[in-house]
Amino acid sequence: MYRILLSVALIMTIAALPFHSATAETDINITAVQADVDFTKYNKFMVRPLDIDETVLIPPPWAEGSDGKPRPWDISKKNASFLQQQYYAAMQKQLEEIGGYALADSAGDDVLAVEIEIISLTPWAKTDDKVITKGSGEMTFRAEIRDSMTRELLVMYEGETPVGDDYQEHTEFSVDQNVNALFNQWGEFLRQGLNAQKSGLAD
Repeated sequence: MYRILLSVALIMTIAALPFHSATAETDINITAVQADVDFTKYNKFMVRPLDIDETVLIPPPWAEGSDGKPRPWDISKKNASFLQQQYYAAMQKQLEEIGGYALADSAGDDVLAVEIEIISLTPWAKTDDKVITKGSGEMTFRAEIRDSMTRELLVMYEGETPVGDDYQEHTEFSVDQNVNALFNQWGEFLRQGLNAQKSGLAD
């Protein structure tokens, strides 16, 4: 279902492991990689809250109001809070429950800091629109992996990814399922990437 993109040190979250979907719609740009890092010393993750403070909600081109102009869209506080809860729950499931990696609340010598920002989000429709869509929308994001003690940037990447790949009725439930699946993928890649580094299987 996925293909290998890159393998450099700990480009493990979305690059050293299969990330691009079979549709090849995901576009990742690795913008920083710290060479010669011993990732085997890391045993914990400090997952920072999902950064959506400056996320821009971009309506799709066809979303027009009665005057023919794009309708203003925004992220409600309720939806923003739920999005952050979904993100942390997915990371907790993939890293701690499945991977056995402790989630740290503070910095440490064996702790990797994970910081992800959603730059923009384009839903294909509003939740009350009765339409069939391929997935729920598109997302542009930036991710940073840092040493939690020194704050040294180890890996930084950014890109665009679809939120869901299947054609389905656009409902609140389907959106939640697609977003949750995406967040679980991010956590899975972190887990598998560090596992690969520790087992010496990373290329």
